[in-house]
Amino acid sequence: MIAAGAAGLVLLVGATAGAVVVLGSSSSSADEAAVRAVSSPSAVPKTASVTTGDSPTPTPTPTPSSTVKGKVKSGGIHTGDLRYFLLRPPADAEVYGDEDGTELTRSEVANDVASVKSALGTYGFKTGVSRTYLTADGDTQITAKLARFSSPANATAFYSRLYFGGTRITLGGSHPAKAYRLSSSSAESTGSVIVVSHQGDVHITLSVTGAKTPGAAQLRRLLDQQYERLATGR
Repeated sequence: MIAAGAAGLVLLVGATAGAVVVLGSSSSSADEAAVRAVSSPSAVPKTASVTTGDSPTPTPTPTPSSTVKGKVKSGGIHTGDLRYFLLRPPADAEVYGDEDGTELTRSEVANDVASVKSALGTYGFKTGVSRTYLTADGDTQITAKLARFSSPANATAFYSRLYFGGTRITLGGSHPAKAYRLSSSSAESTGSVIVVSHQGDVHITLSVTGAKTPGAAQLRRLLDQQYERLATGR
C-alpha cells in the first residue's frame, strides 16, 4: 500500500482521453481497479494574423529567447525550472499555449483525484510540467509531461508501480520504458500511445496521438530525446 485505498491500489487518472491508469503492484490487474480520464489538452494552437488590402506589412517582432534555465547535478538531481528539461518540439511544430511549457501543481498532475494526489505526496512529488505540440503535417499531437520527486529512488518507485490498461508495446533500448497502445476516444484519431520512463529524480510521460498508431521506432526516438535532455541538459 502506498496510500490509503482499498485493496492496496491507488488509481491514477491520465491526461490522455481514454487512458486507463492504475498505480499498484506489477502483478495487479487493471480489471481490479481502473478509472478513465475524461480530460484532454484544452489549449488551442496559436494562429497567425493575416494582413490584407493595401495596409503596410508589419515588421515581424523577434521571438524573445527563453529565460527558462535548469541544471543536472550528480546522481540525476535536477535543479532550476523543470520546464527547461521538456522534450523540445521541432522548429516547424505548433506549440499549444506557452512556448516554454506549463507548470503543474500536484492537484493538476493528479487531475484533482484525491487518491492520486495522496500517492504523489507519498513519493515526495515536488513539481510537474507539461508541453503539447502538433507536428507540421498536422497528423500527430505529442505531449511531454515531467514530474520531479524528492529523490531518484522515489521516481523509480513511482515508475515501477505505474501501468496502463492497453496493449503493451515492446520498445527495447538501454533505459527503462513501458509503452501502451490505448483506445482512442477521438473520431479524428486512430492511434493513441502512452510511454513512461524515468531519469534521475524525474518521471517521464509521453503521450502520442495521431492519424495512425505510432510505431515503436518513433516512440523510442522521442523517448531517447527526452531522456537525453534530462540526462545531459542538452
